[in-house]
Amino acid sequence: MTAALALPAPVTTGAARVWSVARIQTVAWPLLIAWPAGILATAFAIPWVIFALVTTDQQYNVTGSVLSLYGFVVAFYLLSMTQMFPFSLRLGSTRAHFMSSIVLIGLVQSFVFAAVLQALSVVEEATDGWGVRMRMFGVLRFLTDSALIQFTGYFATLTLVVGLSVLAGVIHHRWRAMGLLTAGTAIIVAGGLASILLTWTQSWSCLWSWFADTPRVVTLVLLPIAIAAVCTATAWRILHRSAP
Repeated sequence: MTAALALPAPVTTGAARVWSVARIQTVAWPLLIAWPAGILATAFAIPWVIFALVTTDQQYNVTGSVLSLYGFVVAFYLLSMTQMFPFSLRLGSTRAHFMSSIVLIGLVQSFVFAAVLQALSVVEEATDGWGVRMRMFGVLRFLTDSALIQFTGYFATLTLVVGLSVLAGVIHHRWRAMGLLTAGTAIIVAGGLASILLTWTQSWSCLWSWFADTPRVVTLVLLPIAIAAVCTATAWRILHRSAP
């Protein structure tokens, strides 16, 4: 007499496995989509009411409330690296699959948010700043008239925030608070030394001239994407040696 043995389910690999890991992380969709949308709506409503009540002589009533969206992007990827990474490994995921899923989610989220911001920017321009000459979503219009560069600029800056957040999350996972404090101190020291050098050599004007004269596609798109790629690659090198 023979007994039938239950065979283990086949293990998916490649793109299918990356997609499976990404689906696990998107369970936290309120933090991924709903909360950013809600906070962005609130950040829009508050300055709109203020500018509707107060009459100014400014051509544009500029607000930086759109940065609230970036804040929730930071929160999501910090939580992904500090909480979802160990959870995913215990479910059988590999580090490579997890990192690939993070990159996939980051690119898709950045594209969707950039498209939304660009669409709201168009509506904002068409309605004379929502009727109160407010410029919240169209801040990149101060730098370029190209709708394509504006969209890709939003996409690039969002991917930059994703890359920095992933790197910060990996550093915290590997070295905890001491790692973040050390990295923060190193950034402050490097920035301070660079400021001293620029002041000593009287090169601040050259730096501002470079940003002003360089094509916008370089400063708004290519440079942020390059930094994001470096941050992601660094995060992968650290994650590859991190315990679950």
